[in-house]
Amino acid sequence: MKCLIVDDEMLAREVIQSYIQQVDTLQLAGSCSNAIQAFAALNREPVDLMFLDIKMPEMTGLEFLRTLKHPPKVILTTAYHEYALEGFELDVVDYLLKPISFKRFLKAIDKVKPEQAASGVHRDDGGQADAFYVRSDRKLVKINPREIIYVEALKNYLCICTTSQKIIIHSTLVYLEEQLRRFPFIHRVHKSFLVNKDFINEIDNGILKMSSGHEIPLGGLFRDPFLEAMRIL
Repeated sequence: MKCLIVDDEMLAREVIQSYIQQVDTLQLAGSCSNAIQAFAALNREPVDLMFLDIKMPEMTGLEFLRTLKHPPKVILTTAYHEYALEGFELDVVDYLLKPISFKRFLKAIDKVKPEQAASGVHRDDGGQADAFYVRSDRKLVKINPREIIYVEALKNYLCICTTSQKIIIHSTLVYLEEQLRRFPFIHRVHKSFLVNKDFINEIDNGILKMSSGHEIPLGGLFRDPFLEAMRIL
């Protein structure tokens, strides 16, 4: 089973990692120090089992677990026994109190049957398999890339306009463009804009007229590669 460790304490991560390496049926898929890193890791590669710490800065393990629509099997690792009931209400496999012995670790592993391990991790169904989170106003906001209409650069910030909301994040357009490169429907059309071509109704004299009513300029430097990507008969 592929395993992911999520814990803000380096020593705790190293202990679990050493235990995983001693069990032939387990494979370490990644080690993360916070929920944001864990979300990115789960998007990169499906895992079967996640060792999840509860007390972490910014977002607790339980808060993170609640954001996952289809989580892998989870074993909670924590020094605080008072969260046990809440953890089991979230259908976790087991609850390990730190410091964790190898014997107790093996007992928890025995509760996870390989055929029951989740193969799809937490990726959403219904066209949301590539959903991701962004940090906005001290919150993590979920975004389905297919619902993005456009992204506009505003100095050191970005405005992500979707079919349901506008989200302001602290980032650069270059960085977000790189993160969205795997989605062929997202295109750079201007030094300040990314657009979802599926929402374009018309291209009129250098203006992209979106189905949402927005009008986005088509920059000269981006015109040719953008038009080449469009299905023009």
